[in-house]
Amino acid sequence: MKNKIFVVGEIIWDIYNEKKTIGGAPFNFAAHAVLCGAHSTLLSAVGDDDLGKEAVRLAQELGVDEKYIKTVGKVTGQCIVSLDKKGVPIYNVLKDAAYDNITLDADDLENIRKECFDALYFGTLIQREPVSRTSVERLLQSCSFENIICDVNLRPDCYDRESVKLCLEHATVIKISIEEEPLLRGMGLYSPLDNSLLNIAKAICEVYTQIDTVILTLGADGAFAYDARDEKEYYQAAVGEKVVSTVGAGDSFAAAFFTSYLDGKPIEQCMEKAARISGFVVGCVEAVPIY
Repeated sequence: MKNKIFVVGEIIWDIYNEKKTIGGAPFNFAAHAVLCGAHSTLLSAVGDDDLGKEAVRLAQELGVDEKYIKTVGKVTGQCIVSLDKKGVPIYNVLKDAAYDNITLDADDLENIRKECFDALYFGTLIQREPVSRTSVERLLQSCSFENIICDVNLRPDCYDRESVKLCLEHATVIKISIEEEPLLRGMGLYSPLDNSLLNIAKAICEVYTQIDTVILTLGADGAFAYDARDEKEYYQAAVGEKVVSTVGAGDSFAAAFFTSYLDGKPIEQCMEKAARISGFVVGCVEAVPIY
């Protein structure tokens, strides 16, 4: 039986000079989770516009359950993307988009509870405006999830201390880029003894005791994981040499890891699969290539 993951967050079209592609970390995660064998349901919002209609169609095409994608009176999310010489994306995320205005009523919450999801996914960007942040908070207060994965993505002007703290306080698995980790530490949310990966992970778990696993992604150097339950650390080298674009790579890593994790696989196997999948994704232009 497939694990059921409830995914909350933004649908954003990445707009390049000559094309546009569907994106947003939660959308990408939900699609990759389906490719990795899970059932994913996405709670988001789009506008009553062509991009919104196309987003819902693509969600259906990718096998993502779209019944909680709402249509609201705002434009569908967009992000103007440019790539630097190393293929690393630079983002300009438009404000006051549809996904900033996700609402949940009592019927929604009751229906979500009835579906008995195995896990929840959310991140920081979806919390940047009060309406959607309130919906995330209501979901956490009203529904129970045995496993919660939070992916901390610190886009400029799209996060604050409280959005990061909400992730840290509720996640059982948390994923953080080593490039962004000093920003979290600078918020005073935890205090590692030094800059070692192990002590960073231990410091996080000592403050937020519900966290079972910390994943620190290291870019081209791979990834590190710390399992607080048995106090073991794991390192996984990056897989693949060809880098076309890193858009969606972190989302594919999170989905591959978490779906294997929910299946009860050992951490080292979860890490290996995540590295293999993300290594394939960085060699493709699309954020969700079929594999």
